[in-house]
Amino acid sequence: MKADLKKVILGIVFFSAQLTFAQSTVKGKITDASQVPIPGVTIMEAGTDNGTVSDFDGTYSLATDSDNAVLIFSYIGFKTQEIPVRGQDTMDVTLEENREILDEVVVVGYGKMKKSDLTGAVSSVDAEQLERFPKTNAAEALQGQVSGLNIRVNASDAEGSGTSIQIRGQNSISASNSPLIILDGIPYYGNLSEINPVDIQSMDVLKDASSTAIYGSRGANGVILITTKKGKTGKPMITYDTYYRLDAVGYYPAMMDGRRFGDAKVTYGEPLTNIEQKNYDAGHTTDWMDIATRTGASVQHNLSVRGASEKINYYISAGINDNTGIVVGDDFKRVSLRTNIETEIADWITFGTTTQLGFYDRDGISADVDKAFNSNPLGDAYNEDGSYTLDSWEDAFWAANPMADTAADNNNDTWRIITNNYFDIKIPFVAGLSYKLNVGYNYSHRQYERYYGMDTRTGNKVNGELYNSYQYDKDWVVENIISYNRTFGKHSLFLTGLYSTQENSYQFNTLTGRGFPNDLLGYYQPSNASSLSGDANYTQRNYVSQMFRSNYTFDDRYLLTFTVRRDGYSGFGKDNKFGVFPSFAFGWNLANEGFIKNSEKLGFISQLKLRLSYGENGNEAIAPYSSLAPLYPKANLDENHQTAVGYYPEKLGNPELSWETTRSFNIGTDFSLWKNRVSGNVDVYFSKTTDLLLNRTIPALNGTDQITENVGETKNQGVDITLNTINIAKTDFTWRTNVVFSRYKTEIVNVGLTDDNGNYIDDVASRWFIGQPINVNYDYLIDGVWQVADFNDPAIPDSMKEGYRPGDMKYKDVDGDGDVDASDQTIIGSAVPTFSAGLTNIISYKNFSFSFFLNGIFGIDRRNPVLNNFIPQLENVYDIVDYWREDNTNTIYPKNTPGSNKYDTDYFDSATFVRLQDITLSYNFEKDLMDKMGLNSLQVYIDLKNVHTWTDWIGVDPEHVSNQGNPMPKSYLIGLKVSL
Repeated sequence: MKADLKKVILGIVFFSAQLTFAQSTVKGKITDASQVPIPGVTIMEAGTDNGTVSDFDGTYSLATDSDNAVLIFSYIGFKTQEIPVRGQDTMDVTLEENREILDEVVVVGYGKMKKSDLTGAVSSVDAEQLERFPKTNAAEALQGQVSGLNIRVNASDAEGSGTSIQIRGQNSISASNSPLIILDGIPYYGNLSEINPVDIQSMDVLKDASSTAIYGSRGANGVILITTKKGKTGKPMITYDTYYRLDAVGYYPAMMDGRRFGDAKVTYGEPLTNIEQKNYDAGHTTDWMDIATRTGASVQHNLSVRGASEKINYYISAGINDNTGIVVGDDFKRVSLRTNIETEIADWITFGTTTQLGFYDRDGISADVDKAFNSNPLGDAYNEDGSYTLDSWEDAFWAANPMADTAADNNNDTWRIITNNYFDIKIPFVAGLSYKLNVGYNYSHRQYERYYGMDTRTGNKVNGELYNSYQYDKDWVVENIISYNRTFGKHSLFLTGLYSTQENSYQFNTLTGRGFPNDLLGYYQPSNASSLSGDANYTQRNYVSQMFRSNYTFDDRYLLTFTVRRDGYSGFGKDNKFGVFPSFAFGWNLANEGFIKNSEKLGFISQLKLRLSYGENGNEAIAPYSSLAPLYPKANLDENHQTAVGYYPEKLGNPELSWETTRSFNIGTDFSLWKNRVSGNVDVYFSKTTDLLLNRTIPALNGTDQITENVGETKNQGVDITLNTINIAKTDFTWRTNVVFSRYKTEIVNVGLTDDNGNYIDDVASRWFIGQPINVNYDYLIDGVWQVADFNDPAIPDSMKEGYRPGDMKYKDVDGDGDVDASDQTIIGSAVPTFSAGLTNIISYKNFSFSFFLNGIFGIDRRNPVLNNFIPQLENVYDIVDYWREDNTNTIYPKNTPGSNKYDTDYFDSATFVRLQDITLSYNFEKDLMDKMGLNSLQVYIDLKNVHTWTDWIGVDPEHVSNQGNPMPKSYLIGLKVSL
């Protein structure tokens, strides 16, 4: 018995000893390649939840369950390492910097470069950023994500097409300020809403002259490079992505109800009409905005397959996006099919194609929201049978029912093919030398057929109206690109040469008919029209270009770029068809210098690069044939009283017409600190645009009084800042923040007008003022309201009182001459923002991810139509405006009667706003569960859009150009993404 007890005790002691020896403790120190300690490194025992974090000195201590444990060392900006313990009690680890962050490949046009080798101002947005907040339009996905990129939502429609894009502000007065869009290597002139955002891999924004000079005459306004997805090495991956979104009508100001409107009309001496009186007596109010709007909905389905083998990679996708807008009749449907294939035919030749087929349905006639906003609340919206009235009350002009044309039969379809096909040939026996033949073709056909029947207001007036139009756009480009890319020891050389030709043609045919016997055949009956007219138009643009670019790098420290491009454009004068645009840039990777790499004090610098660039770009964004004298027909009667058609020149031709030229200088820095915990870039730029394309008035003795010339000059300066931070980086929790800031200031230097002494002067008629931005708020300055006491005030000159009554708007005598006239108009506030900013936060906890995006525009003043003086007898007005009355004189608004605003002066208000634009929450299901289900990944997400706007603006939305247009919707979205 005692012997058995001894055996048990010995067994317990032995087993306990085994446990003691099995639980070993591993200690050590973690440093980088320069032996600088790294705090905050996560150390996990593989296959367990056992882990720790290194302290400030980089040291750590972790008890493991086994001598055979494997430790995983991970830290942002460094490669993750897995190291077996193998009985060691001390393990010092040196983490290797993750060069993928510094060597990220960026598309720069006609090639790719490592981000660390860039000398120009280039910003990139990848697929993860684009897909974080789902959008119908790719342009909206860029909003607030790139410094210097200004995207304004001018209107809210189902297509998401109401956006304007500018890079670093406005340089041109009359020519286009929109950037050049390059889709998979070829120019793209369609709507960005016609590109499926899910297909986009990256969007690179070229901002300075060094990076845009390769596009010469079309690069002055910046360039956006869109690259679609390609295959990934590995087994084929099938991905299905879907979402459903509800759009609720956002804010719009409260207008007068029926009773308030009726009382106001009677007060100002206007009797109510029969319809108005009927609804007034019944206490009825017609809420036109409620009738014209609805709850919108959007559903999207995308199915893609991508993969790659040794010889071929492919990405094939199909997508459907069906949007019902918040305005009745506003609908948009996109159906797209994309095929991106690249195959290695031989070791030295590769063929590739990126092709998109698209169908876009814009059927439907939208309700007239501008009209609904101000329509008479005492009018009738419906007939007794439930159909829309054509006129809501008894008035020939103002009474049009904003819904009266929504019953029109409308077919608006577009088909588009975009294809880019290339052969990439590695020249045998010459290492690094290659030739690429790039052939792109873009074709679209739009079929627009519309018929206003007798049940619509437009059709009822003319016994039916037919409008059929057919539009064809064709664009082809052929590019010959030769490249040489070699590294010789510490020297790297990347040379690119280009010869390209391009043709763009546009054809437009229309047919308009009026007066039909009935509506049975709709828009299929032009032969039945009592009056029929047509029109046709054709334009063609041709380009030919040569380009050379040289990129030289020494020891990953010193970077030089030289580019020159020669462009020819058919639209300019015969004496100036060609232009040459050079640029130079220098970069210095200071982080690779020994005084930083070997310094303990400067060890927190992971990357630091300085950039300088200067270059010239052109802007040819004017209509074809602008250098010629267009002839217009004019009908006359001859001596026999027969019609004789003659032609006269609308303006003089100009054989010397040429490009606007923008010369710009950029200085910038890219930085990454504390092992990439803080990174970003800062750019400061100055530019001057000369030879502006402007119409100038000349003496009419030339037969016409207009000519387009290269006259005038503007200048622009600004700063772009991007800051990315990793605030917290733990095993299960990360928090990242992205901030962008942009500020620019454009001034007119001259517009070619001079006084008798040759000094440059303002063009007041066009509202172009020297030293001011291109766009200004120019009007009389409101100085309150005339009160009864003012007419007895001797301090106010009689000349100021003449023609005014108590309650009329008072204007400021700006020039102090004792009278108010045209010379007292002045610039009010700022029509361009002082700065814009965006803030994105991404927080991840285990399988959850939470993101929100704030977007803001600051220091901008705009005309506010809601506060302007309307006539309550005819139109509805903002209910809260406190108009002047004899018993209510303490107000800033004049009496709301005809003539009270003598100069029709507008009210201007601050349109500064901060918008919580997106909130997204997503969940990725556990990998173990996915393996059991045979799936690669499964994600569900919800997204809220336009959650709240902080602003003092009174109107539909401070960002909208028309504040009587479509309200900004609040959207609620739920989606799912699964791959296998």
